[in-house]
Amino acid sequence: MIMKSKRVLALTLSVLMAGSMAGCGKPLPQNAKTVSAAGSAAASSATGELKPESGAKLTFRTSSASQLNFAKAIAKKFEAKYGVPVTAEDGSVYDQNKTNLETVSGKGPDVFMSPHDKTIENQRAGLLLKLDGRITAKMKQDVSDIAMKTVTVDGGVYGVPVSVETYVMFYNKKLVKGAPATSFEQLLKESKSFNNASQNKFWFLSNVSEGATIYPMLSTYGYKPFGKDGTDNDKPDFDTPEFEKGLEVLKKYHDLMPAASGDLANWDFLTNQFVTGKTAYLISGPWNVKTLRDSKTDFGVAPLPTYDGKKETSFAFVQNAQVSAYSKYPNAAQLFAQYLVSDEGAELLYSDASCVTSRKDISKIKGLAQDKQLSAIVKCFNESTPMPTAKRISYFWTICANVGPSVFDGQMTPKAAATKAKSDWDSFLKEE
Repeated sequence: MIMKSKRVLALTLSVLMAGSMAGCGKPLPQNAKTVSAAGSAAASSATGELKPESGAKLTFRTSSASQLNFAKAIAKKFEAKYGVPVTAEDGSVYDQNKTNLETVSGKGPDVFMSPHDKTIENQRAGLLLKLDGRITAKMKQDVSDIAMKTVTVDGGVYGVPVSVETYVMFYNKKLVKGAPATSFEQLLKESKSFNNASQNKFWFLSNVSEGATIYPMLSTYGYKPFGKDGTDNDKPDFDTPEFEKGLEVLKKYHDLMPAASGDLANWDFLTNQFVTGKTAYLISGPWNVKTLRDSKTDFGVAPLPTYDGKKETSFAFVQNAQVSAYSKYPNAAQLFAQYLVSDEGAELLYSDASCVTSRKDISKIKGLAQDKQLSAIVKCFNESTPMPTAKRISYFWTICANVGPSVFDGQMTPKAAATKAKSDWDSFLKEE
């Protein structure tokens, strides 16, 4: 659900949010300055264990309606353990800008879910509390290394990775007999006897209008935006041979999916094709698992196909619980955020939201360890690359959404698209 809602970020929204934050001019609250790294000693026990403040009460805002049941359930368990009541809110009715403004005004949630590409942006804006060292030490033991990178800024930890996502290849077992395909070449060969555009029958389907969905194709020959760790704001690398060759791969995928990019941008259409047996393979992620199960579709999960013998790599996406720097109860808020990724939290996340925990070891998570489909997604996540957290990532999404479909539809050559991508990037920089 999260990535399904992760559409191309409009530049205007980024500018609006930056302007709104700059216009507030409100200094960080005292608790953000004094609690940031060490926590509040006054609210800790003699043994150094972090304790919630007396009279603490919290508000927790989810990122989607599908997680509200999980949020309410984990809130009850947390209150039973710590004596701190937590009000759960459906974050899907709020936009990010509204949440940020509410946070600064002191009226926002104490803990809120956020996609990990927002971590640096929110941290730079002074919205996030740097977590206590006792919290982060435990997290580093329990949480995936890939996930931990998404909440780490300049050596500090500014959130708790809760759930992980990545793109995988679903296959319909009624159409795919035996082991699933492992390469583009195999898929293309098999599609010849199945594809029928007039009947909307396509052996393989994928959205090609979003930066996140076309990145695996772009990555084929080594393209990786924003540097090795995804934080170099000045290195989109649109002018590299690797990017242009990736666009050539994207163009070739039209042979496998003889459809218009605009049609493939409709996620409901793609899912319906799969569940009705008109598509054998679908590129999607864990947010679609519940829908597929509810439709009684017999499906499996496989890694993304190779191309020319080379691995295609998806971005790793993480949904993080972040603690407001303006929370009146920073200790309680940190403890709640940490509890979201506990064994109890991971079980509820799986049972109530069909989401995958960021914990390294899922063997103790009731149900998840035995879930072949979600376990396969976890394996794919561990082999993916973290989505960049560079502050200019919104430019990347916008540019890919412009040039990707044009290349796929044959309206622009890969070389021309690479040139346009670089030109558009330069134009964005001039507008800063």
